[in-house]
Amino acid sequence: MASETDNRGPELLAVNITFFSAALVSIFLRCYVRTFMVRAFGIDDWLMVAGTVGLFTLYAAFSSTGVKYGTGQHHANLEDENIKKAMMCWWFCYLWYSLAMVSSKLSIGWFLLRVTTTKLYRWIIFIAMGSTAFSGLVFFFVTLFQCNPIPYFWNKDLEGKCVNIEVVIALAILYSVTAVISDFIFAILPAVIVWQLQLHKRTKLMLIPLLAMGCVASSAVVVRFPFLPKFREPDFLWNTLDIAIWSTIEQGLAITAGSLATLRPLIKLLAFRLGLTTKPKSMRPSDYATNSRPLGVRKAVAIYPAAKRIASPQPTGTASEPTCL
Repeated sequence: MASETDNRGPELLAVNITFFSAALVSIFLRCYVRTFMVRAFGIDDWLMVAGTVGLFTLYAAFSSTGVKYGTGQHHANLEDENIKKAMMCWWFCYLWYSLAMVSSKLSIGWFLLRVTTTKLYRWIIFIAMGSTAFSGLVFFFVTLFQCNPIPYFWNKDLEGKCVNIEVVIALAILYSVTAVISDFIFAILPAVIVWQLQLHKRTKLMLIPLLAMGCVASSAVVVRFPFLPKFREPDFLWNTLDIAIWSTIEQGLAITAGSLATLRPLIKLLAFRLGLTTKPKSMRPSDYATNSRPLGVRKAVAIYPAAKRIASPQPTGTASEPTCL
């Protein structure tokens, strides 16, 4: 039997603070690079900012507040009023999690759209983005209206009813599967795109994992799979803590890794300042949407100047390393 001191809430609080802080730092650096270094702040950046500053912030706030009232503890050790408040925080976390993940996944997909001009690849990215957004929004609306009236989710003193919890579990599995598949696509496509560029093999091998970093959130999704059936178990605030922890990690990884994929100009500049590399051949801002190349090529050049070699083939010889993504 669990002791009265059983409380895993601090675990969730520590995860919230760690991954929210990492997300904030990464989105700040992303905004700096895109605004002041390459001057190509686009839709993908706005989506990631919305997912971090707005939605992930709300998620972390409600999740941490839930810890204060009893998330991570046994119901038997809590007052009824605190159980209601903690359950209400859980309900809000459902919503902010769904929207934050949809926003960050769309951002990662849009980022890849900006570095490819191949029609087939663009359609694949659109399909991956659409399937993830659809499953995420379905999960959002079902969890929003899973109980009638809505407050019945956290206040069982009211008269009402909720949808079968198996529906929520099934939708959580559906979203998780589509998220893993889309992340797999987002990991494979950068390798194909970069391998077709006229670059040193060493440079390609360095760029592929950088561009594919946005997919690492799937590691948290995979780890969370075995815990999803715990939604149906009693003692909700205790049994679902691992789901809450890995959902926080998933959001933090998606935002942080998705933003790190845009930081190569800053990394190269810092390496030069520290004397680790020679001065880049060009540190000028991107010519995004300012030249006469076709629109698709201009988008690729804005994020990845090496794409200029595709639009304007150079004489045979050793290609120089690009200065930024």
